[in-house]
Amino acid sequence: MFFLCSVLGLAAFVTAVTSAAVEDGCNALASSYPDQTFFPGSERYKFENEYSWTSTTYLGPSCIFAPQCTGDVQFALRTFQEHQIQFGIRSGGAMPIDNAANIGPEGILMAMTNLSTMAISDDRQTVVIGSGVTWPPLYAYLDQFNVTANGIRSGNGGVIGAILGGGPFGFMAYEFGMSNAARSLDCVLADGTLVTASVDEHPDLFWALVGGGNNYCVVTHAVINTVPVSSALIGTVSWGTGVSEQYIKSVEQFALHGAEYPKASFEGQTRWVPSRSSEISFDGYLWYSGEGDVPLGLENFTAPILPITRGNLTRTTIGEWSNAFNYAPPLGTRAIFHWLTSPANATAARIAFDTYYESIASLADVEGFSTAFSMLPVTPIVTSAPENAMGLGSDDGPAIWYVESPLWSNPADDERVLGVHAEANAKIRENLVAAGLGPLPFVYLSDIQKSQIPETFPAYGAENLQKLKDIRDKYDPGRVFTDLVPGGAKVALS
Repeated sequence: MFFLCSVLGLAAFVTAVTSAAVEDGCNALASSYPDQTFFPGSERYKFENEYSWTSTTYLGPSCIFAPQCTGDVQFALRTFQEHQIQFGIRSGGAMPIDNAANIGPEGILMAMTNLSTMAISDDRQTVVIGSGVTWPPLYAYLDQFNVTANGIRSGNGGVIGAILGGGPFGFMAYEFGMSNAARSLDCVLADGTLVTASVDEHPDLFWALVGGGNNYCVVTHAVINTVPVSSALIGTVSWGTGVSEQYIKSVEQFALHGAEYPKASFEGQTRWVPSRSSEISFDGYLWYSGEGDVPLGLENFTAPILPITRGNLTRTTIGEWSNAFNYAPPLGTRAIFHWLTSPANATAARIAFDTYYESIASLADVEGFSTAFSMLPVTPIVTSAPENAMGLGSDDGPAIWYVESPLWSNPADDERVLGVHAEANAKIRENLVAAGLGPLPFVYLSDIQKSQIPETFPAYGAENLQKLKDIRDKYDPGRVFTDLVPGGAKVALS
């Protein structure tokens, strides 16, 4: 389903990339689309440049173009290639990698904000969305039809970005798996061709897109599968401090046995905010979409085993719950993610947890510093997806996935924070190897640090990596999404 306002043939032209070329490109866009092209100094430019939740991505492109339909995307791609201009593509902008969804003054940002379509099918089994849609509005829209989507837990990230990053991993992945949220993806190829990728049409491209990032095309719309979940017991809770032993044991046990209760879900977020306390707090999200008020499968996260000290489980919709958060971070927040995978083993989790917090203790005096070390127990259901580019299958669970997400305020501290974290992660891996407990190879593209880009696609396996490269050669032989889109992990460079 393409939302066309014009259809323009594209051709690639090779010229030297100069600042004049970028200026010419911006002028070409502004001449044809004056109400959709924004320059520094305007309110809309500031909004789009600072759309992401972290200031590490506020790069300041020469101009920003916001297409309203597929034809606008075709025109932009023609312009970028004619002038050989580098560009960025941003849907929801959740990745804190600086240039994953933005670009500096050397290029132009294509912001998909205006592509905000949401339309449910008559049978309510699918919903068509534009690539500018983020999860909280989608959840709220689907609430009125008593269905939802298999998406992320919380955060105002883009739906399309989560799919291209490997598929959303949220509450319902424990029942429905991940990597299978999309029914189809509508794309504009580099040469302007409009393509629908699905298991029936261009199945090779569809396979590559889920987990293959921004290497193939510009996704403009998607058909998303809905799931028949109208409400659930959901809780943002805390178990306080000083409970690391039982908390980590409960994470392990959920990874090992959670598949017996697929309607239950848990995400652990241990937090340290040194400006408030020297103690680490043990927090998390709980979910149960079964009937009744007893959350079967979450016994290890409730009294008497692990009593909740703050928060509770309340039956509500995912739309109401996800839209209750204030997703706006403090102005100027700096951030990174870092990904790690280990076996479903409490000793491995303890090694990762202890090594991380011991290694970053010196950052307590960094302005605005706080961090979360998330523990995500993974059952075989989560990884049991159709054949996928990441090579995930039921034998990849049970496991524990971890995400580090430090925040700080001052760009002057970037080097220090990044250096300490590099040392911490080297120690974590060294200690896991010494114990014979990993780390495991899987890397989730959506949650990587920029320094992890070189290892991401190779972690999919040599056969899948070669297949990703072959598909890239087929659909983008001119390397537009490799050479003119510098941000993100590049299949061709892996």
